[in-house]
Amino acid sequence: MTMASLTLTRSQISFPLEACTSSNKNNNKRPCIARLYGNKTHFINLVAKPTLLPNLRKKCSIDKWKARGSDDGSCGVAPEFLPNPSAVHIVHEFYEAFNKKDTETLKQLLSPNCVYQDLLFYTAYEGQESIISFWESVMNAMGPNIHVFVEDVKESNNVMMVTAFMHLEWKDKKLPFTNGCRFFTFEEVEGKMLISKITSVEEFPLKPGELVLVI
Repeated sequence: MTMASLTLTRSQISFPLEACTSSNKNNNKRPCIARLYGNKTHFINLVAKPTLLPNLRKKCSIDKWKARGSDDGSCGVAPEFLPNPSAVHIVHEFYEAFNKKDTETLKQLLSPNCVYQDLLFYTAYEGQESIISFWESVMNAMGPNIHVFVEDVKESNNVMMVTAFMHLEWKDKKLPFTNGCRFFTFEEVEGKMLISKITSVEEFPLKPGELVLVI
């Protein structure tokens, strides 16, 4: 047997491949391999690699960009922005940060010109720094075991105001005369909803009762 008899021409090799791939009805790839082996030619390096359809490949790349790409639109796809958290969610986040004494998170929830009005005091606290400084004093006075327990949060018809009902607890036990409520007012600052004012009303430990009616 000569080398010429072992060598197939290009047309001999391409014919069975073309005959198999051109038929839309032939979904079985084994006949193609059988025909090639029938011609005494072994294609040991013939490896089928899976390919993605153009539309599927495009969708995968878009999904990958949404998960990992930047949000400036530089990837050629319009960025998708997460919706702003609701006012109720912000209030819950506020009390969670307060109980953890996380002043950095509290500061991020307040607008630059936020006002805190506690009706037990004569004057209000204005601005982030003034409010945070006051809350730090309150947190230090509460110690590690006292925390705020939120009973309920109600959103008014005006979505820019939320009322929170709460009390203080010491080691999961309610402290007497610590019921209160706070009114949170919100404003939008650079597309972000922030707390613009907090009005705090606490239970007064002295109960005048019917004396109020006499006076």
